[in-house]
Amino acid sequence: MLIRFKLVMVLMGILFASSCSKDDQDFPTTTAELQVKVNDTLLIASRETAPVEGGREVSVAPKHGKVFIDAFTIKYLADTGYTGEDYLEITNKGSIGDGNYFVTSVEQYTIKISE
Repeated sequence: MLIRFKLVMVLMGILFASSCSKDDQDFPTTTAELQVKVNDTLLIASRETAPVEGGREVSVAPKHGKVFIDAFTIKYLADTGYTGEDYLEITNKGSIGDGNYFVTSVEQYTIKISE
């Protein structure tokens, strides 16, 4: 019974992933599930260098917290006392130097906040 349940879950995941893919996207999309304790700050991403042209922006804001972005880090802070799940999306943009920005990648984060 447990094997059947796992098989069904894997098949549902594959179907969901294939139904969400778009043929017109020419940039990578990454997804991650992250965990943080209630009232703690989560460091989502960090890099040593900042892009000369382009940057990051919040394309889907979390409903139960705040996102702090600078050239080097992405941090998430849940609302005070909130436990549960939150979601956010970050869009990364670049340019070839002509001032016309294009999407280079999208990052999708599901965040679980627990006691």
